Amino acid sequence: MTTTLVCQECQKENEAERIFCHACGTRLDRTALATRKSVTEKPEDAHQRIQRMFDPHRGNLRRTFFKFSKMLLAAFATAAVLQIVLPQDVPTPTKTVGVPPQINFDLENAELYHRPAELHYSSEQVTEYLNSALKSKQKNLDKPLLDFKRALIKFDEGTCTLTVERSLFGYPLHQRATFAVNLVEGKINATNKGAWIGRLPVHPIIMRYGDIIFADVWSALDRERKLIAKMGGIEFHDNSVVLTGPPQ
Repeated sequence: MTTTLVCQECQKENEAERIFCHACGTRLDRTALATRKSVTEKPEDAHQRIQRMFDPHRGNLRRTFFKFSKMLLAAFATAAVLQIVLPQDVPTPTKTVGVPPQINFDLENAELYHRPAELHYSSEQVTEYLNSALKSKQKNLDKPLLDFKRALIKFDEGTCTLTVERSLFGYPLHQRATFAVNLVEGKINATNKGAWIGRLPVHPIIMRYGDIIFADVWSALDRERKLIAKMGGIEFHDNSVVLTGPPQ
C-alpha cells in the first residue's frame, strides 16, 4: 500500500514525497509520516507514482482551470463596474423657480393645530423640497472623492423610490432604492423592495445591511422624518403621496 499525505485544507491525497498539496498548494503536515509503519512499495508502483507526479498534462490541466477561473472572475468584475458607471435614466437637473414647497412648516402645523386633515404632494414637489433642505447640509453629505449633487423622489402605487446622485471626479454615480413605508406607533417602518448601484441591482436582503449608503441623507433629514412619524398615516400613489394628520 502506498503511503500518502492527506491535505488538512482540501482533504486531497498527495504522494509522500510532496511538500505542498498538488490540488490547493497548502503546505503538507509531514509529521504524520513518522508515526506510520513502513511499508515496502513495489518498484512498479513507485514508478507509476513518480510518473503521475511529473505528468505535464496533469499540471497543464490544473493551470488551465485556474487561468479560466481568473478570466471568469475578471469578466464578472468588469460587467459589474460597467453596470455601475453606465448613465442612468434620471431627469436632468432643473433650476428652481420661486420658493420651494415649505413641507416642514406644513408638517409642523399639522402636528400643532391638526389641520389640514390631509397633506398632498407630488414627486416633483418633494424632490424640490429635498434638494432645498439638503443644500444647506452639503458639507455633511460630501464624502472623500464623492460629492453630493442631488436627491430625487418618485412615488408609485404603494412604494416610493429614492435616488441619490453623487459625483466621482465629475462623473455622476447614482444609488437608488425602493421602499414600502407605513407608520406604526409613531415610528416609520420602511421595507426595502430593491436597490440599484448605477444599473447594478442589489437584492433587498443585502440592502438590510447596505442601507448605510443612505445613512448621511437620513441623518440630514432627521427633523422631517420625526415630523412624518407623528402623522396618522401615509399612502403612496402614482406620482403623489398623501399624509393623514396626526390623531387628536
